[in-house]
Amino acid sequence: MTHLFDANLVRLLCSCGLLKPITGIYFCRHCLKLRCANCVSHEMDMLYCPSCLENMPSPEARLKKNRCGNCFDCPSCGQSLSTRASSIQSPDPEHPSRNIQRKLYYLACTGCRWTSRDVNIPDQTVATGGWPELEAPNKERIMSLLEHYRAVAQRDKMDKERKRLAAARVKTASAALLRDTTADKLATVSPSLANVRKSLAAMSTYAQKGDTPLNSTLAPAEATEDVEGLPDDIFTEPVVLTQVCSMEQRLRSPEQQPSKCSSLYPLHKHMLVKRSLRCRHCEHNLSKPEYNPSSIKFKIQLGAYYHVPEVRLVQPVQLVVGEETRVELSLCNPTPHIMPLALLPFLPDLMQDTACAAGTPTPSSVSRFIEVPSESCLPELCTNITLPQGQLLLAPRDDTAEYGDTDSQTPYKDDPQVVTWRRANKVGVTVCVTPDVATDELYIGFLLRYDYTNTIISASSGLTVGGSMPLGLSTGPTSFGSGPSSGPSSMSDPSPSLNLTASTESRTVTLNVPVIVGLGSVSASSLSVSRE
Repeated sequence: MTHLFDANLVRLLCSCGLLKPITGIYFCRHCLKLRCANCVSHEMDMLYCPSCLENMPSPEARLKKNRCGNCFDCPSCGQSLSTRASSIQSPDPEHPSRNIQRKLYYLACTGCRWTSRDVNIPDQTVATGGWPELEAPNKERIMSLLEHYRAVAQRDKMDKERKRLAAARVKTASAALLRDTTADKLATVSPSLANVRKSLAAMSTYAQKGDTPLNSTLAPAEATEDVEGLPDDIFTEPVVLTQVCSMEQRLRSPEQQPSKCSSLYPLHKHMLVKRSLRCRHCEHNLSKPEYNPSSIKFKIQLGAYYHVPEVRLVQPVQLVVGEETRVELSLCNPTPHIMPLALLPFLPDLMQDTACAAGTPTPSSVSRFIEVPSESCLPELCTNITLPQGQLLLAPRDDTAEYGDTDSQTPYKDDPQVVTWRRANKVGVTVCVTPDVATDELYIGFLLRYDYTNTIISASSGLTVGGSMPLGLSTGPTSFGSGPSSGPSSMSDPSPSLNLTASTESRTVTLNVPVIVGLGSVSASSLSVSRE
């Protein structure tokens, strides 16, 4: 039963073609599309230490190699090191015959019991730091390389700027010459034109008298035949694996790359970053955290969990080849508005054809439109699936509903063949699946069409929304609103909510979200299921 809470059991198809769970996807309320981490722009807001929560500017963090100067990680297991105190007896400088207590501090790991005393790091008299650090053996060479290539970049920048200015001067002189010269004077000023042409050639970008000299001098690397030999005891002494560093421990310290555990030194803790996510198409924020490092709240958080109906598998099913199985799904409305909803067949080929026929963006939006490469990762779906006919009405979300009277009659006239149960803003529906072949994992897909009330569209805008989600429209008998209604008589007619136009009264748009559900393995016969 625990696998029913797996977030990857039910996944949504993002606008870029990737399958993501509803907890890892965002919903843009401006362009009305699903966005995942691969099709949004990531912007860094701040750098901070996860241990001391100290905020650090970007230039300072760059100088410190994106590490905190006060907090350390264990070089053995990677957990945070804590400062421990110990008391010792030492002679009093004023009265040598009398001893006084002094506190000394050392670093210790609560996970693997590693301490700074294991590598002979002397204890410190203050708890704030002063711990010795090893210097990288190739530090001077790396610094000289950085200075050299920084000078090369500066020279290239100056040469590019000089060529740009020279091209601008040539263009200005040519325009002035053509403006002052008329057709009837061409014969008389031909010698002057030749002289001007020579001067323009001298000013062209292809007549440079040499590049900007490089101020940095770097000695080239020289190959050598002298290779450090192996130690004498490598073939005679036994190898103790507990004293040899693992690959993970070596990669934690790329400057030193210690080979023995006795050479492990404390590592400065890496800085973390708070980032904002922005839609690449409309450039609106999808997620923006608060600036305080100790706060876990968001200023803007447009997760799909708050705008798209959540689909869950209610109970596990046992699938057999050729036998029809009833799969119970739960649908949850996360919005404070009544949501008409329908399940339609998912046709990936038709969805791709519709996306190709949508055309290019309008000229007014070309400046902000960024093409996101599409990567389709759809698994093989079961085709023998029977979806519930007609529309469903999901009640609005009410946080006080769980404290009310659950035995009261609901105003919705549900069809018992379609709706198995209803509780607050959740509805249970059944889907009939007939597997064709035995497989380790069976997937079903359907199109979740629902009416979304957009609260950011003004009532007088009359915005037209077309192709807001990856469309997989079907032309069969299963359509939005067909079959028996599952709501009150006043809301049984879904035709006003079918248009893709945000009307001035309701501001409701119809969206389509492809949903992929993993049902588990399929057995070849019912005997194997009973044996299990």
